[in-house]
Amino acid sequence: MMKTKIRSKYFFLVSLVILAGCASLEPYIRDFNIISVPQEKEIGNQFEAEIAKEMAIVQDSAVNNRISAIGNRLLQGFPRRDFDYRFHVVEDKTPNAFTIPGGIVYVHTGLINSASNDSELAGVLGHELGHAYRRHPAKGLTREYGIDYLTKLLFKDASTQGQLKTLALNLAKGGILSKYSRQDEYEADEIGYLLVKKTGYSTSGLLNFLRKIMVLEQQTGRSVPFLASHPPTPDRIARLESFEQNSPSESVLNG
Repeated sequence: MMKTKIRSKYFFLVSLVILAGCASLEPYIRDFNIISVPQEKEIGNQFEAEIAKEMAIVQDSAVNNRISAIGNRLLQGFPRRDFDYRFHVVEDKTPNAFTIPGGIVYVHTGLINSASNDSELAGVLGHELGHAYRRHPAKGLTREYGIDYLTKLLFKDASTQGQLKTLALNLAKGGILSKYSRQDEYEADEIGYLLVKKTGYSTSGLLNFLRKIMVLEQQTGRSVPFLASHPPTPDRIARLESFEQNSPSESVLNG
């Protein structure tokens, strides 16, 4: 029955594309997601286990407590919680952060060291929580891997189970995160701004951090992962600056 429902959603979308054309249906394609919230939680748990095996997860309680405290404070700004949000720190010198399905957020030590204060960290975490809240990782999986593969993964088909590690690490390294649409990034920025505003952090945290990382890119001539997987940065900076005069509508939290 569940497979039938998933395939019905898929064929409904295909029919719409044929009838109306791709351009007018871009919002529907972008938001199309065959993964339910319970399924997303299960996929996130599996990915979390694989990432723990392959990446250096920091065990320092002081570092973990700092990130968790900021993240949990930001969560108070959500009108609802679909997930049991969790925060992990990865031992990695690159300034990066990423979110996997199920509301699980990872922050590199390089990003923590690059941030000048908790407000900058809150800005980054708010953005990542925005991706989780709007279920962008799950939607990205749907777009990237398609109906057949994900149906097998969700129902634990033997042909896909050996690929979980590869899929989880691909997600962690930005292979799917780079597929976020411009609208995905805008939504995450809007939600992140609202979260820091609601919970008492400086609303300029993410803006200041992005400016700093852009300068680092220009000085070193090397791409910074956080910017590479969260384009387009100049447009986002301009929008974040505009938020100081015109705060985003809270309707973005109701979707």
